[in-house]
Amino acid sequence: MKKSNLRVLAIEDSRDDADLVRIMLRRVQDPVFTVVNAQRLAEGIQYLQEQTFDVVLLDLGLPDSIGIDAVRAVRKVCPEVPLVVLSGLDDEEVAIKTLQMDVQDYLTKGKFDGNLLVRSIRYARERKRVIMELQASEARFRRLSESGIIGIAYFDINGRISDGNDTFLKMIGYSREELEKSLVRWDHLLPPEWVPNMLKVAREFTETGRVAPYETEYLAQDGSRFWGLFGATRIEGTAGGIAFIVDITKRKKLEEEIRHMANHDALTGLPNRRLFMELIHFGLEEASRNKKKMGLLFLDLDRFKGVNDTLGHEAGDELLKTVAERLKSAVRKADAVARIGGDEFSILLAGIAGPEDITEIVRKILAAMREKCVIAGRDFHITTSMGISIYPDDSDDIDTLFRYADIALYRAKDQGRNTFAFYNPDITVR
Repeated sequence: MKKSNLRVLAIEDSRDDADLVRIMLRRVQDPVFTVVNAQRLAEGIQYLQEQTFDVVLLDLGLPDSIGIDAVRAVRKVCPEVPLVVLSGLDDEEVAIKTLQMDVQDYLTKGKFDGNLLVRSIRYARERKRVIMELQASEARFRRLSESGIIGIAYFDINGRISDGNDTFLKMIGYSREELEKSLVRWDHLLPPEWVPNMLKVAREFTETGRVAPYETEYLAQDGSRFWGLFGATRIEGTAGGIAFIVDITKRKKLEEEIRHMANHDALTGLPNRRLFMELIHFGLEEASRNKKKMGLLFLDLDRFKGVNDTLGHEAGDELLKTVAERLKSAVRKADAVARIGGDEFSILLAGIAGPEDITEIVRKILAAMREKCVIAGRDFHITTSMGISIYPDDSDDIDTLFRYADIALYRAKDQGRNTFAFYNPDITVR
């Protein structure tokens, strides 16, 4: 099978940092990365104008540009290229600002390895692809509106639909004869859960003579659903009105994909760190309200680096997906499994009575991990080390619970791996 090639432009004034990126990417067998280094922003802009690149790695501290102005300059010249910021500044506010400027990822120098860099590049390209598809979809939507390819329906004050254009009839699956016989009303075209909202819209139309555009689901005659952007205005001199509907089903699907990507790990589909933090806040509130305990479990795979070094990153990715599936199958439906990064996973155990409940679940995880799996044609027996902290026994502060679980994880590793450890104050940490 022919290997794919990706061209990377690293706009980075530090030769050492650029060489480090080159070394990290050189270890990947497929795709094959070609790294071009520009030491100044102006040089990088020139490269982008003259050549084609699959991704740009951008330093925010360049001799001729400091901060997010560099992002603006790259986006102005090449808005379609996926962009990953590499910064020596671990500043969450700066990271958020850059991500709001169509930057696909933000990595802090010294805090990522080759695995994270490669996955960040893959994520950046995929996220940019979805965004470009969404933008293209919105452009098509504008062209459809301007060209008149839009569903149009006429209705009376009682909500009966008397007529509609061919586009509207195709959307709802009814014939014009059925409309003329007054057999179709707006409430016939809505799933039951959307009817209360329709009644509010009807009151708005009665009071103001118009309906501001809003999104809702529709029910076609065959039972299928589609999303529509609906707006209406009263026809002068009558009590009825004219409605305009655009099918936005594809756009809604793309929006859902983007929302999912923002909150989930691209490789395993598990919640990412951001979503996991929200789940922990919610879980802590539930535990406090119901006077229950909550377990926080940290785990990573024992000697995972050897898999990547021996069989390559694709085999490592397959192993991580296998681990994710086994973790989900070993915990309860109320629990949450997240991939934090690399081979590190976290699990939130909700509504537990005490450590014995956690021990039972953890033993199931260890047993699930030990089952043989085949990766790249070879048999593997996975083992994992786990550290556990408990709310409120150990602390009622989330950051402290994270730190204690991390301490307990290293305790488990010191005990020989393939085991677990609960946090306790007697643990000595180097």
